[in-house]
This record gives sequence, structure tokens and C-alpha cells, in this order.
Amino acid sequence: MIKHTTIYYPEGGVEHTETTLKASLEAAKKLDIKTILVASTSGETGVKAAELYKDKGINLVVVGHQMGFPVPKVQQFKPDNWERIETLGGVVNLGTDVVTNSIRQRQRLGHSPMSIITQTLITMKLKVNVEIVAKACDAGLIMPGDRVISIAGSHKGADTSAVFTANDSPNILDVRPEMFICYPLSREKADAEYMARRQAK
Repeated sequence: MIKHTTIYYPEGGVEHTETTLKASLEAAKKLDIKTILVASTSGETGVKAAELYKDKGINLVVVGHQMGFPVPKVQQFKPDNWERIETLGGVVNLGTDVVTNSIRQRQRLGHSPMSIITQTLITMKLKVNVEIVAKACDAGLIMPGDRVISIAGSHKGADTSAVFTANDSPNILDVRPEMFICYPLSREKADAEYMARRQAK
């Protein structure tokens, strides 16, 4: 029998970042997990993770969006953050957004098996967590079957953390969640703020 405490946030948001990163580090130690993946668009959350996990025996992989999302020919991950993460011992991966691309093309191509999977993961609030596991595995930074912790957020920061058995994008259905560390019960406020920012642009 395993006893494990999960932190539930009534509403997701960037204000939970520090708690989520610390709880994930504590879980990694208890479960003897060596690799933590952190989703980070600009690299800001990745830097916070790298500072916290430095010299803690953690292999940190910070995963950002692919080039050109949401603006063609523009990379959102800031070079200064990339350099800082690597200086602190982390690794940055900006590979193809293997899950999200199915949603981006849905209007042009219609529904596909992958877009249905993606929508299901969005509903479960685990889409980014699963995607960064597959991306890191595709890049050879983790291996299929590895137990890792995957951290993501409600558009900014970090509020969702879970233990996964890793696999690559061709075998994405075998990226299996094992247990939750932190989880937002709602993302309505964060979603509304994100859409307002997108429309303002």
C-alpha cells in the first residue's frame, strides 16, 4: 500500500508555481524519481525550477513550444532563460508540439484520432503534461518506461504535477499517469484571462 498526499487547488494559476515545484521535488525524493519535466513557454518557470532543483540530484528537462507558435517564425522561449537554465544544470527541449498540432489543424482538416485524444487530455487538464513527456522521449532525453514527474500550468506558471510512465509520440497512448502531486480543480479563471490576452493581441 502507498499513502500519498495530493495538493488540490480550487483554481489554477501562476500563484501556485512555487508550491507545485517544491511538492514535486519532495515527491521525487520519496519515490526515487530522478527526472522532472517542466513545461515553460518563455523559460521563466523553467528558470525557477532550475534554481530550486540545482544540486538536488534531479535531471531537469524544461520543455517549450516549437518554433512558430503562436506567431510564425517567432520562438517564445527567451535566450537569456535558456542560458540560465543550462548554467544551472538543466536541459531545454523545444521540439515539435506533437499533441497540440492536431488541434491547430482541426479547422482545416477536421477531427482526427489525435485531435480527439488531445481534446480528452485537455478536458482532464493533462494535455501539456502528457505532451512534454512524449516530446522529451522523442528527443532521447528520457526513455520509454522511465518514471518521471511532469509539471505544467494553467497557461502560465505551474499548478499541475503528476508521475508518469514515459513513452514517445508514436506510442502516446502508453504515456500512463501513475499518481497526482498537484492538480487544479478548475481552470476557468486562467482560461478566461488567457483568451482575453489572445484577443487583445
